[in-house]
Amino acid sequence: MLNYGLVSTAIGEDKTQLLDGMRLLAEIAHKHGIPITWAIDTKSAPVVAKSLTTWHTDNGDDSLLLLDIKPIWEANWEAQREANPGNSTEAMAVHLVTMREKLPKYITKECEKIKRALPWAEPSIAGAVFKNDLFLRALQQTGFRGLWGYHWNQQNTDADDTHANTSEPETDRGGFGCFYPLEASISADAIVTRDTTEETLGAQFKDVVGIPYHTAAHLAEDTDNLRAVLLNKTAQQHYDIYVENTAWNHWLSYVEHIDPLTVAHLGTEGRERLDAYFAHVVSVEDTKPLLLSQIVDDYMTHCEKTEPIAIIATRTETQDEAASPEPTLRMRYCDATCEFTFVEGAMEPVEIKNYTSERVLQSDASRPALIAFSPTRYRTELRITITIESIKAMPYGITVWGDHEGLQLTESNSDDVRWIGKHSLFIRLTLQSGKNEFNLKLTI
Repeated sequence: MLNYGLVSTAIGEDKTQLLDGMRLLAEIAHKHGIPITWAIDTKSAPVVAKSLTTWHTDNGDDSLLLLDIKPIWEANWEAQREANPGNSTEAMAVHLVTMREKLPKYITKECEKIKRALPWAEPSIAGAVFKNDLFLRALQQTGFRGLWGYHWNQQNTDADDTHANTSEPETDRGGFGCFYPLEASISADAIVTRDTTEETLGAQFKDVVGIPYHTAAHLAEDTDNLRAVLLNKTAQQHYDIYVENTAWNHWLSYVEHIDPLTVAHLGTEGRERLDAYFAHVVSVEDTKPLLLSQIVDDYMTHCEKTEPIAIIATRTETQDEAASPEPTLRMRYCDATCEFTFVEGAMEPVEIKNYTSERVLQSDASRPALIAFSPTRYRTELRITITIESIKAMPYGITVWGDHEGLQLTESNSDDVRWIGKHSLFIRLTLQSGKNEFNLKLTI
């Protein structure tokens, strides 16, 4: 099953143009039975209240609340620095304590303003650009169950000293799957100690689900640009990739963001393409159009912890690669603590994101080295020994390309072994500093 979620940002200075774009989008989406989660803030809520109320009643649409904590965050930080000149440690400590008190109050007040414009609204999903662990805890405290707006590979332009020491990452965490944002920090100690028991990971992180801004953003440039994917006719192609990948993923969703102002500017031909695309989405038997709140509920029901995701897709060529079309496949894998990118034919990842420490390992000297991969056939058993040298404790993985569906795992000291259809066998590992040896036994 592929859960499909459509989000539209109902915010704009030109009220007439905004409402016109929303109407056009609603007509097309509702025609195909697709509910819309409208992203609103306290300023736009009174403007769009009448339309949202009608669509909520007639079509099941809902809203999510966009929140911007950056102004109060930075104002408080400046105040604490002025009150504690020359003592940044003390300033930061007081700043964090104050934010723990202020953020829940701010969120509650914003919810009250929304309720005045939309009495039926019960926001359980928030949206934000500026986000960190304290914000997530405040959302949890005020009853929110999801946070929408995680971008894949987007640099955080606000990475300055106002929050450099407060869990605000340099890049957004992932972006092509739902996850529990607080799980990475809980899992960091487990990586160092190899302790991955349920008691260590706990269930604290289950209270808030992170939701990608636009799921397919990792597949190609401009993927989250509606006009671009409609004009170059790749919207359906990207969606179909996820449909195919449901076969080897336990749980998968596909979230798309559409700006109503863009819809208003698409023109007749562009809207016809959007109509045809939505028709294709709902024509897929295993697709289920849902609100973001319903997607979050389903994730919490079926995923006790962040569910690993592996996406296989035809590799997008760059100008440098155009002369050499091989390899043709690319696999991206992510779980609570890491993200890897593999290209067909190479066992080791070409890109590593480590959510428990630095975001991307760019230096070849800092990458783990595959010292040996030794498969040995013994009667009906295939034994594999893997030796990897690492300068630090960290999550890792290797991919054995090819069709291995005839094999069954009987013994392993790795974290996980999963079959990615007929494409590859993925082996998830946790490395310690120094030489690491792993052994697998598979029956033939």
